[in-house]
Amino acid sequence: MKLLLENWREYLDEVEAFDTIATSQDEIQQSLDYFYTKHAPSKGKRKDLGNWKGHKMVRFELSGGDLFFFVVDKEDKPLMYLAVAPFRESYAVGNVRKTKGGGFYATDVYEWLVEKFGSLYSDKAQTEGGKGIWERFPNKEKVSTEEDGKGKWRWRLSK
Repeated sequence: MKLLLENWREYLDEVEAFDTIATSQDEIQQSLDYFYTKHAPSKGKRKDLGNWKGHKMVRFELSGGDLFFFVVDKEDKPLMYLAVAPFRESYAVGNVRKTKGGGFYATDVYEWLVEKFGSLYSDKAQTEGGKGIWERFPNKEKVSTEEDGKGKWRWRLSK
């Protein structure tokens, strides 16, 4: 019994959960503004990727291979932020923030990234919102990721 209590996470068949960081639309927009105007420019080099669904796509390349993507409106206001980190042959989703509306869903951006990278993995820990995004993909596959720990797994989307 003692061993079970000490190692209980090994017996769960789920991605580790964590609490949502920003909940109100104002908090989400403040977070987006900070990441777009302060955090990302201090960490990496900006590259404009062109238009997508009537918005600009912007990427910041960080040392170590991490990438920050932003969907930005015509007034240069960020509507969504998505961080990815190198994982296996592709990337894994990290932080995600999105305001409501804008004419697109977070799933649309995930699919856009799959087109660019060939595949995309979930993070090893997710908020309820992150879980909800992955639940919307009927074509995802559950893959074992021993590098995350014994018995761990992530979702994988591919072309």
